Amino acid sequence: MTVAGEFSLAAVLPLLGMLATLAASWGIVRFQAAQHDKRIARLDERCEALGKELAEFKVEAVQRFVSDEALAKVESRISDGFNRLADRLDRLVEATPRRTPRS
Repeated sequence: MTVAGEFSLAAVLPLLGMLATLAASWGIVRFQAAQHDKRIARLDERCEALGKELAEFKVEAVQRFVSDEALAKVESRISDGFNRLADRLDRLVEATPRRTPRS
């Protein structure tokens, strides 16, 4: 049996099968692409949320934590205070009369 003159049904059926396979493959690829697009959109939203959280943390860290310069200033003030206290104690010890041992 021939279709349109020279084409036999045996030759047309495999071509139709290949076209159906290509159409099904294209549909599957489009479906998977749509699924990946959705996943990428969710990941983009998550990245944006994490970026906002990181920015908020950076602001909190700047407000909460001490800078190296401020820490050095506090350390210097404490050290100076201890040195002044040691000097006062030295003067106090030097100013107190010494006892002489009894014989």
